[in-house]
Amino acid sequence: MTAKLIPSLVLLCAALSLIPAARAATATNAPAPSSYVTRAQGQMAQGDLKGALATLNDYLATAPQDANARFAKGLVLTRLGQTQDAAKIFTGLTQDYPQLPEPYNNLAVLYAKQGQYDKARDALKAALATHPSYATAAENLGDVYAAMAARAYDQALKLDKNNSQIQYKLALVNRLDSETGSIAAPAAPAPAAPTETASAAATTAPGAVEPATAPAPAQPTADAGQQDAVVAAVQGWAKAWSSQDVAAYIRHYAPDFKGSSKSHKAWVDQRRQRLSAPSHISVKLSKVEVTMEDADTATATFMQHYASNTLDNTARKTLRLKHRGNAWKIVSESNR
Repeated sequence: MTAKLIPSLVLLCAALSLIPAARAATATNAPAPSSYVTRAQGQMAQGDLKGALATLNDYLATAPQDANARFAKGLVLTRLGQTQDAAKIFTGLTQDYPQLPEPYNNLAVLYAKQGQYDKARDALKAALATHPSYATAAENLGDVYAAMAARAYDQALKLDKNNSQIQYKLALVNRLDSETGSIAAPAAPAPAAPTETASAAATTAPGAVEPATAPAPAQPTADAGQQDAVVAAVQGWAKAWSSQDVAAYIRHYAPDFKGSSKSHKAWVDQRRQRLSAPSHISVKLSKVEVTMEDADTATATFMQHYASNTLDNTARKTLRLKHRGNAWKIVSESNR
């Protein structure tokens, strides 16, 4: 038994909208940075990586400190397999823009692919230090820790081949690694699996037939109706996210929801920026399962397939909802 030592970390495809443009002196007749970056993104999407690199190099010759173009060049070099050059660019961005988590994240991905898990861990910790609620870095850090554990257990097993405890722990870590939902961008997103309805997911196997004198209570039917309502609320939330309708998206949350932010207003401001920044967003849900805690509380667990021009990611997500007024509202959320 051997360890799977390469975690499937999430590489940010093009978080350009999150990086402020560098104030570098440029020629008066030079095209705007956005035109170069947009052109390079189009070339990348078409698979013309060398063309994208040439486009970015042309612009960087006049504005060598532009953060957006540098970040995009790092992505192109990564996809071309020139990881050392890409790492130099991301490292430079962490030095020039230490407040930004995205370069740290992509640098960590490159380190992890080389088996340098200590460096990957440190880079991800730096990303989280600048942005504690940065879910992508947190997920990647978990994958790195799992890979480090697998390596340690694999080494221990070589020293004690018959140790069943080590074999079990290594198998557990490997199974966890195989179940992670991360997709290493910039691969194209896979088609989303058909969404299961909560009523189908929650159907139980038939049990013993009740005697005619003991009719079945009506509660299961009520629960099924509530589950369907929860699924409808969750699907509406995903639809609002996909359409980048900030107001509708916010309405799916409880009025006091603040996530990891200090206040509801701070959370709303953050989500407004995150929903508005990408040029497009697609959120697909699959394997939706709903558990009713009581008549007014439900937990929805599902696979979330998120894709935009800046990120491509699949993860297991859990929403806890409360029935307030005549609607189900999200009161907490977590990513696996």
